[in-house]
Amino acid sequence: MLRALFILIALTLPFVSAASEGENKITVQWNSLPGESLNQHKIKFSELKGKVVVVDFWATWCEPCKEALPHYMEFHKKYKSKGLVILAVNEDDTVADRDAYLKKTPYPFPVFADPGRKMLETFGVAAIPTVFIFDRNMKPVTFVRGFDAKKAQAIEKAIQDLIVAK
Repeated sequence: MLRALFILIALTLPFVSAASEGENKITVQWNSLPGESLNQHKIKFSELKGKVVVVDFWATWCEPCKEALPHYMEFHKKYKSKGLVILAVNEDDTVADRDAYLKKTPYPFPVFADPGRKMLETFGVAAIPTVFIFDRNMKPVTFVRGFDAKKAQAIEKAIQDLIVAK
């Protein structure tokens, strides 16, 4: 019931100013992380400047979200040394479900809870999964809503382009 309500509410939330997915008119501005990571990967918001940052909104009940996370693990592995930071923001209603999933499936990048859905609201997320990609100056470059193989390729291409663009 809560999931259905969340989906209904999320679909009615205003989205970022981009008229369509992938446009460069995204106006997301944020200045903090949603607390400490859930999986012992320590990072401060100030450490993000100078990095290419991918912010992924996901939940354990979202199958496309769970399909996407292994791709982000691969991107992390391939590009971390070149300046990529991946942040996963979990939107589960049930802490027990989230914690059980993270215990079974550890991730090599920080995973955060989103108390009160503050980051979801700040980013104007209309549905999950949604990924935002920021350049080294913390300027939002693009976002991708949903997930499939084609979108995984587009995300990786955006990461590659930003890493090369120093």
